[in-house]
Amino acid sequence: MTAMTKARRLHSRLVQAILFAILPALTLGYQITAKFSANQLAHARFDTAWAMTAIRMPSVQLLIVLEIASFVAWMTVLALLPLSAAFPLSAVSYVLIIAASVVVFHEPLNALQLVGGLMILAGVWMVGRGGAFDAREPAPQKDDAA
Repeated sequence: MTAMTKARRLHSRLVQAILFAILPALTLGYQITAKFSANQLAHARFDTAWAMTAIRMPSVQLLIVLEIASFVAWMTVLALLPLSAAFPLSAVSYVLIIAASVVVFHEPLNALQLVGGLMILAGVWMVGRGGAFDAREPAPQKDDAA
């Protein structure tokens, strides 16, 4: 293996690690910002004035930026990885959002939520450990001539 090949593999793994960290963070940021915005708009009547107020709110503008950034990151991940390897990452966001609801918004955490969050993390770990995907080697292609 050449030094250039090793460097490319290292770069690929670094990009994947960064994207794997960014996606749940973007989702978490989006949900916290959405809850904050919803709280700010909770007592307003839902009409055109509500929509205009929402559009002018910095938190709603941030929501739009976070949604676009999430879309770009997700499309990048899907271009690099098989869906079966990429999608379990989205489940981590559920656990982060439960934690943020407790820490940021002081919402109660019950035993079912705690156990469910741990089960989600265990499931993501099992899917990740059980997959045959190896980012260094492309999946074998079917030979149409055979």
